[in-house]
Amino acid sequence: MQTLELTETNYHRLLKRQIRKSLPPDLAEHPDMQDFLMAVNQAYTEYQDDLTRMELILEQSSGELFKANRELSRIAQEKTEEAALTSKRLEEVVGSISEVLVQLDREGNFTYLNQAWESITGYPVAASLGQRFAGFLPPLESREKLVEILNNETQAKEETLRIFTADGQEKWLGASLSPYYANGTHIGFTGTLSDVTARVTAETKLKSYTRDLERINAELDQFAYVVSHDLKAPLRAINNLSEWIEEDIADMLEGETKDQFRLLRGRVHRMENLINGILSYSRAGRIKTVKEKFQIRSLVDELCESFSTKKPLSFRIEGEPNTEIEAEKIALTQILQNLISNGIKYNDKAEITITIGWKDLGNQFEFYVGDNGPGISPEFHERIFVIFQTLQARDEVESTGVGLAIVKKILDEKHSKIRIETVMGEGTTFLFTWPKNEAKDIQ
Repeated sequence: MQTLELTETNYHRLLKRQIRKSLPPDLAEHPDMQDFLMAVNQAYTEYQDDLTRMELILEQSSGELFKANRELSRIAQEKTEEAALTSKRLEEVVGSISEVLVQLDREGNFTYLNQAWESITGYPVAASLGQRFAGFLPPLESREKLVEILNNETQAKEETLRIFTADGQEKWLGASLSPYYANGTHIGFTGTLSDVTARVTAETKLKSYTRDLERINAELDQFAYVVSHDLKAPLRAINNLSEWIEEDIADMLEGETKDQFRLLRGRVHRMENLINGILSYSRAGRIKTVKEKFQIRSLVDELCESFSTKKPLSFRIEGEPNTEIEAEKIALTQILQNLISNGIKYNDKAEITITIGWKDLGNQFEFYVGDNGPGISPEFHERIFVIFQTLQARDEVESTGVGLAIVKKILDEKHSKIRIETVMGEGTTFLFTWPKNEAKDIQ
C-alpha cells in the first residue's frame, strides 16, 4: 500500500527518476520515507522555481546590458566623431592664423610650427621642424637678439628680428617668446612670430620724414630769424631818419606835420611788432621746450606781477593753490599771457578786473581767463583766432592780431580745445583744456 502511494505521488521529475533507479523496495516501505521524499520534493521544487526566476532575471539583465552597451557604443561613436570634427576645426583655425605659432626647445630648435610659417617665410613647415631658428636669421644683429631670448629662462621677451625668406626677400618678424616648464624643468620656449614688415617699413619712413622735418624746421627758423632781422633793419633806419629829420627841421614843423611824423614812427613800431608776431606765430607749438613740474599758482602770480596799465588793474585768482602740473611751462605761460593781455588791451571799463582760474577734470585741467570788458559778439568767436584778425581798428587799439592765433596754434598742437563765454557789456571768459601729463597725452 505504501509503495502504491509512493509511486502515485506527483514528485519532482528528477526525484521520480532517482526513485525508479535506486530506491529498494524495503526502503520504499519505511514509515518515514514519505516525509523524507516529500521534503526532498519540496527542495527540488523550490530550486526549480529559483532557477526559473534566475533565468528570467538573467534574461532581463542581459537585455538591459545589451541596450546599455548599444547606447554606449552609439555615444562613443558620436564623441569620436565630435573629437575628430573638433580636431579638424582646430587644425583649420590654427592653419588660418596669420601669426606663426612656434615652439622651440632649449637649444632654439623648432619643435612646432603652424602653416603661417610657410606663408610668411616660404620655408616648408616639415623641412623646418628640428632646424635651428638662428639658421633662418642671417643678419648678425637678429641672431644676437635671439640669443638674448634663449638665455632668458624667467620671463617673456619681445624682439623684432630681420629674416630673409626662401625667395630672398627681406622681412621683419615680431617675436614674442616665453619660457615654459614641465615638472619644474625648463624645456623650451613657446610664443608667436608675426610679420611686422609693413610696420617696420612705416617706422623707418617716419623716422626719415621726422629727420627731414626737423631739418626743414631748423632751416625755417633760421630763415624766419634772418628775414625778421633784415626786415627790421630798414624799419629802424626809417625810424631813426624820421627822428633826425624832425630834429633838423624842428623850428619849421607845425601841428599837422608833427602828427604825421609821430604817425610815421607809430607805423614803423607796428610793423616791427607785426614782424615779431609773425616770428612768434611761426614758432608757436613747434619749438619743444623742457617739460617740468610746477605749481600753477606760482606761474599765475608771476604773470600777474608782469602786467601794468594806466587804468586801475586787479586780479582775481581762483583754483587750488597747491595744484601741480607737468608741462612745457613756457607754452602755458605764453597762452595765459596772451589771454590776460587781450583782456587788458580791449577793456573799456574804468577799472579792469581779470579773473584767472583752473579746475582738475581728471585726465586734464581746464583753465579760464575772464575780463570785465565789452564782451565779444558770438559771430566773431571763431574769427578772432585767425591770424591778423582784430575786432577794432589798429588806429584805435594798437594790435598785430597775432596773439590769439598763437594761443590757438599751441592748443591745437596739444590736442586741446578753447571756447568763449561772453555776456555783452559785462565781459568775456576764455576757457581751454590742458593735458595733465604731456609726456603721456601728447603723441
